[in-house]
Amino acid sequence: MTNKKSMAGITGLLGAALLAGSAWAMDVTGYNPEIDQGLYKYSDKFREMADFPPSEGAIEDGKGYFNKMRGEKSCASCHGEDGEALKGVGATYPKYDEKMGKPKLLQHQIERCLTEQMGQPPLKWESPEQVLLVTYIKALSNGMPLNVKTDGPVAKYVKMGEASYFQRAGHFDVACVHCHETAAGHNIRAEYMSAPNNTGMHELSKLVAELPLEPEQDRRNAAGATIGSGSVDHWPTYRLKWGKPATMQHRLRTCNKNVRAEPKGYGDDYYVNLELYLASKSNGLPMNVPGFRP
Repeated sequence: MTNKKSMAGITGLLGAALLAGSAWAMDVTGYNPEIDQGLYKYSDKFREMADFPPSEGAIEDGKGYFNKMRGEKSCASCHGEDGEALKGVGATYPKYDEKMGKPKLLQHQIERCLTEQMGQPPLKWESPEQVLLVTYIKALSNGMPLNVKTDGPVAKYVKMGEASYFQRAGHFDVACVHCHETAAGHNIRAEYMSAPNNTGMHELSKLVAELPLEPEQDRRNAAGATIGSGSVDHWPTYRLKWGKPATMQHRLRTCNKNVRAEPKGYGDDYYVNLELYLASKSNGLPMNVPGFRP
């Protein structure tokens, strides 16, 4: 009984401190990129840099590749000047493809357009040109909610991705869940561990979730997604560590390497299904591409 009372007291004090603290004094009823991308965890110097991030040039560079003539056509030949017709499309990937009989990434669709519609060779996976094209096309949907379909024929692939999320791998014998839920909100060495929306929250978030809040302080944002660090809504992301923007495929392969697991190839079904699952957990968050992280 004493322990329960002590814990209740600690919970109340910590909860009050969290609500009063600067991190949680932010507007939690609407989308807040500082919360959803975890920027409040970083130094003032980084936060200042985030006002004019080096990632800004990625959109313009991507637009250049979009309008670039390849043989007799450019992407704009089919999709309109600067891709106006593609607004909202980037927010629906990954998606099921009838021809492939499985989910596809935006990278797969770009490859199909190049080879079948333009008579050009495919771009190398994760090459600067491919990454910047993906960045530009997804950025056309900025502000629109991530809207990945999860029912119908794609449903079983979402389940496959979920299974991979909980599957241990590598020399360290850990799964995605161990870093991004068990350790979410904390640092592993210099890395801040983000948490996929709606899959789980770290202990401090759980405390806030259990507090009696006024309706306007609901712990879900206006888009209906649980407050936390969005997984897919801001990818491709520019990382200072990498010195360039990269896609979620690069992030997933790097995670494999970090836990000493053998990485699979870009666009492998394993990574596509995992990205699909993570996207489903960020559904409803507004697109914010490219993201910016240390």
